[in-house]
Amino acid sequence: MTELNTTNMTDLWKNADAVFSYIQTLESSWPLIQHVQKADQTIKELQPHADMFKKFKDVIILGTGGSSLGGQALTALAASTSEIKQTHPTLHFLDNIDSTAFQSVLACLDPLTTGVISISKSGNTAETLMQTLTLLQTWKTFAPKTHMRIITEPKANAMRDIATAYDITCIDHPVDVGGRFSVFTCVALLPAMIVGIDVARFCAGANESFLNAINTTAETCPPLAGALMQVAYQHQGISQSILMAYANQLGKVCEWFAQLWAESLGKKNHAGVSVGTTPIKAIGTVDQHSQLQLYLDGPRDKFFTILTLETQTFLSPITLPTGVSHPSITALAHHSMGELMIAEQKATIDTLRHHGCPIRHIELTHIDVHNLGSLMMYFMLETLAAAQFWNVNPFNQPAVEDGKIRALDYLEKMKQENAQKCAHSN
Repeated sequence: MTELNTTNMTDLWKNADAVFSYIQTLESSWPLIQHVQKADQTIKELQPHADMFKKFKDVIILGTGGSSLGGQALTALAASTSEIKQTHPTLHFLDNIDSTAFQSVLACLDPLTTGVISISKSGNTAETLMQTLTLLQTWKTFAPKTHMRIITEPKANAMRDIATAYDITCIDHPVDVGGRFSVFTCVALLPAMIVGIDVARFCAGANESFLNAINTTAETCPPLAGALMQVAYQHQGISQSILMAYANQLGKVCEWFAQLWAESLGKKNHAGVSVGTTPIKAIGTVDQHSQLQLYLDGPRDKFFTILTLETQTFLSPITLPTGVSHPSITALAHHSMGELMIAEQKATIDTLRHHGCPIRHIELTHIDVHNLGSLMMYFMLETLAAAQFWNVNPFNQPAVEDGKIRALDYLEKMKQENAQKCAHSN
């Protein structure tokens, strides 16, 4: 494995106590923790809305970025028969403005048996406004008052104006929690409750993870150690952070993490120096066949986090068909699919280590809502700790605003061009 430069580590460890103190202060200074710890109250307030949506065959969730990814990561557990023992609506997360895909979903669903949740923290997100208005104008038989809820901040904004115009009930998005940190709020909890996920256990896992982190020391705090390691490697030219999960249900967690890490850390620090590493999501074993060659023989600019399960679902071991003796098949004889997955993930870890790649291995005993809440809180704390080492504000995203302004400028230019065309045609 690529060795860490001892000078880098020594310099970073000088700041470790200060970073750990910061993590401990989050108990009183980070609003998200208060939301996690009052989850029972939030769940009680959301329950009538969840019950209303449970009567539908399908539920569409409109939103993008943090308004969607956390909910997708959490509700992926609905595919697990060990977590969900009841029938529930089918959720459709529409997080893009690809008009072909959007229209295809609307064409396949019945407005009379479909509920809609539209989510925008600011209430002025252009993509979500376009989604919402397009749906309302396309579905002529849709009843917004009884079939729809809007989640947005409790202040004057465009989404609130839509709610007033169509008599839609609004649910308050916490003003003190940014979108990429909102998975432990109504943003993700409501969709999860609709499909029967025990969100109280999810939040309990997050709270337990947080308390475990702050009730340690700088030397033994896992999120601090993870952040320090990634920052130290970045100082040695490691510019990419690969999160590779060996479970399909964790694929959306990888997508959620990519936004969390990129938007929180990819910035210029107080000295004007650009910091951060580029997060890349991967799924094993799929991406062994699409990316592993680059990882092993390509530029040595990647840090790897391999996320595995201690146990896999073990289908019955396969038996050989009569008359088949090909060595590629006999190697699989008397083994199950779960055993092959375990062998593959161990082989990938060993191979990365053999090639000297910086790597850490996070193993979950199993996937359930408690473990998922714990894991997602861990990644949040690691992100906040890295922000302290890199000296950036993890809660803003100033560079993104430029693109938003330019997009609106282009819309205005299109409007003027269309007006000129109409004038010429007349």
